[in-house]
Amino acid sequence: MKSKTFASRTNRLQAMNAALDRELGRLSQRAGSSQSSLLTEMVQYHLGLRKSGDRPGKRLRANIALLSCEAFGHRYADALWAAVAVELVHNFSLVFDDVQDRDELRRGRPSVWKMWGLGQAINAGAALEALVTRAVVDLLPPRYADRTRPALALLSEAMLALCRGQVLDLEFEQRVDVSVDEYLEMVGLKTAALFEAAARLGGIAAGVGDAALDKVGKFGYHLGVAFQVIDDIVGVWGSAAQTGKPVGSDLKNGKKTLPTLVALKSGPAGNRRVLRSLLTRARFTSAEMETARAIISQSNAQAICRRQAAEHLAEARLQLFGMTDRPNWAVRALAEMVTTLESGLV
Repeated sequence: MKSKTFASRTNRLQAMNAALDRELGRLSQRAGSSQSSLLTEMVQYHLGLRKSGDRPGKRLRANIALLSCEAFGHRYADALWAAVAVELVHNFSLVFDDVQDRDELRRGRPSVWKMWGLGQAINAGAALEALVTRAVVDLLPPRYADRTRPALALLSEAMLALCRGQVLDLEFEQRVDVSVDEYLEMVGLKTAALFEAAARLGGIAAGVGDAALDKVGKFGYHLGVAFQVIDDIVGVWGSAAQTGKPVGSDLKNGKKTLPTLVALKSGPAGNRRVLRSLLTRARFTSAEMETARAIISQSNAQAICRRQAAEHLAEARLQLFGMTDRPNWAVRALAEMVTTLESGLV
């Protein structure tokens, strides 16, 4: 009986994501025209929709929107507009992020700017951003037209938060005195705000009240913070296969991730001086990269970061209790997101 339930849930998730990709495919066709088919090609390439075998990304934020809607007793189809919009927000930010950081790989293949140049990548990112509004206007069912305004307002705030976080992220590259509190503020804007928006949009699609929206929003926020901290951990100690980018990419860019900040604040003074010096350089040699990673490892940063992530995951799980009157498969699927992230901390 247990395996049958699991299979049913798996099938439901697969159907959900197939519907999401169909709508993304349809909408992405609107990016270009007969005169600018390249724009459609770039958008679909980045979204992983060009051919079988593409790596489209985790669709994690989009799934949060769909599952949140189902958790509140509605069909995921009622939230497809929200999921597509959230996925487009996430992806336009990645295109611009790769341009800003000059990252040559995204999801294990050349990034858009590496394929078509910086100028065309900006055009592709702007097109993805423009499609966010189209997703809401075109896909939100007419019977729920009264939800258009709150949905667009929430998406706009999430996009502004993302931009504010990105500004801080780039500013921090030029500093070595960034505090953990400043880091958490940046992560809250750059990453967690969109997770929160995804969860809230699922609630809006389901027509729930403010109390339920706040609860599911907190779930998304804390999951987002934990996700970013874990991503930071993988960025230092993970492999290129895990990140889809070269090992140590954040270190090379002078990013003030949580492991780096911990190492800059603790450990032997000599190690801290060396790390500060390395982080101000435009380029790392392979030997210098290994030196930086060794210093970070010796500072007990990994254990501290794991604890920080675990605390936010515990808070995210707490928000799921009592979120709905009758827990269902979607609530369990949201809980499994927390469990999956936790498994990476063991």
